[in-house]
Amino acid sequence: MRSFLAAVLRIVRKDLRIESRSRRVTTTMAMFALLIVLAFAFSFVKTVRNPAVLGRSALWIAFVFGGTLGVTRTATVEADDAALDGILLAPVDRSAIYLGKVTSTSLFVFAVNVSTLGATTVLLGYTPTLRTALALLGVLAVAAVGFAAVGVVVATLTFRAGLDELVLPLLLVPLVVPVLLAGVELTAALATGAPTESWLRLLVIYTAILLLAGVATFDFVVEE
Repeated sequence: MRSFLAAVLRIVRKDLRIESRSRRVTTTMAMFALLIVLAFAFSFVKTVRNPAVLGRSALWIAFVFGGTLGVTRTATVEADDAALDGILLAPVDRSAIYLGKVTSTSLFVFAVNVSTLGATTVLLGYTPTLRTALALLGVLAVAAVGFAAVGVVVATLTFRAGLDELVLPLLLVPLVVPVLLAGVELTAALATGAPTESWLRLLVIYTAILLLAGVATFDFVVEE
């Protein structure tokens, strides 16, 4: 068990080190998310009078499209110079590689989500209370894990199969619809004080299912 966790942490450290040097993933995601928030600011700020509705909409649209771009860029980094093939030669469990990739990708997605939340506050006037903001960060963290859990598998499958990058969103977005739906409903419920138990249960259970499915299928996905 200790060696398994050590392997996961080595994958995470490797990804974080590469990203700290190149900033290819987070910078691309952050710029794309910022463009979405700006588009909302210029297009809907005068027609939609409720800043909370506008901010929530921009936040989750940026989550989906920015996250999709992020997993694509992450897979591209691994595909360059057959880096993933080199990782697969290491004498470690394939599920450790998968969980390491999911952890690092989740961190990238969550970090960009936090910056997007700040952008919605500045540009759209979305100002949740401190308690709501902290709860929303928890929702975004779980959603980031669910998104990364399926995103790593789909992105790896796309590149290993030699498919075009444009195929990735077509495969990924339908699989993350429950994550998106639960996230949107939880964000609205946190703002209005409505019950959150059912949507939170859906988000957590679906995220767990995606993780278990990823662990079970990653070994087959990376096979030539």
